[in-house]
Amino acid sequence: MQFVSSRCFLLATVLGAVACGGDNGQPAATTRASRLLLTDGPFPFDRIARVDLYVVSLSGSLNTDTNATAGGDFVTLASPHRLINVLALQNGITDDLGAVTLPRGAITAVRLVIDTDSSSITLKDGRVLTGTSNPGIHWQSSAGRPVLNALINEQIVVRDTGAVIVVDYDVGQAFIPPQDIDPTSTDSGFIFSPVLRAADATRSGSITGTVRAHSVTGTPVVDASLRLYLGDPGMPENTWSTLATAKTDANGAYRFAYVTRSSYWTGTTRSYIVAVDPPATATLGRTLVRGVQVTAGAETTIRTTVLP
Repeated sequence: MQFVSSRCFLLATVLGAVACGGDNGQPAATTRASRLLLTDGPFPFDRIARVDLYVVSLSGSLNTDTNATAGGDFVTLASPHRLINVLALQNGITDDLGAVTLPRGAITAVRLVIDTDSSSITLKDGRVLTGTSNPGIHWQSSAGRPVLNALINEQIVVRDTGAVIVVDYDVGQAFIPPQDIDPTSTDSGFIFSPVLRAADATRSGSITGTVRAHSVTGTPVVDASLRLYLGDPGMPENTWSTLATAKTDANGAYRFAYVTRSSYWTGTTRSYIVAVDPPATATLGRTLVRGVQVTAGAETTIRTTVLP
């Protein structure tokens, strides 16, 4: 499933956007088609088999005014009108949503529309959670088709050759257990708290690594939960910003794809930090990998992370 340049997905409010013109600050003539991709950050909970979202449409704006009232200049980038298992879009895997021809410039806002009545979560025990099941999904929307606005950390530039826009729907942050809000809750469903990000694939990098138990030659840790932070490594973890989630595969490998390059944060004391937590059933400890750097167009490989 393809969209215009970047991986973005769900967010009920606009968290941020960067406005900018083309390479010379001026829009130009219509150019080659821009590719549209959808992916997600792997969901960290072992109890989930699939997360099916019914994606209605994706739209974007090249206007410097990203206010919701200025929605007249949003153009449709793709209209899939189909269910997509976003849990399957892990480790940089994308679903091609299509292509659209755009004028040269910068995409300043991205919006996604989903149909919550047609979306669901399937547990590994076979149960299907919906907005009407018990347990179920608390969508927190009466509209049925909420408009979700993406966070854009760095401008998405559409050049004469087009662009690759990745829309990143982070399942690991988008559905949260009720106990995270109310520890006394006995609800085994999920609360929808969408996290959606859009990025220019050509201006991002990736972080990869493997996780093993006890030693670098130990058993691969399957379904370890990972979180990518941005923060000052010398400060407490609760001061860091969560950027993405991931999980290890059957070989203990993981990948954070489409990460904004480190130079975007130049002049700050912040860097990327990877937190690795073992599965709930494992008798292993937690590990932090600090000071991770990312280069546009390149893959940063972290040495094997050992969980004690």
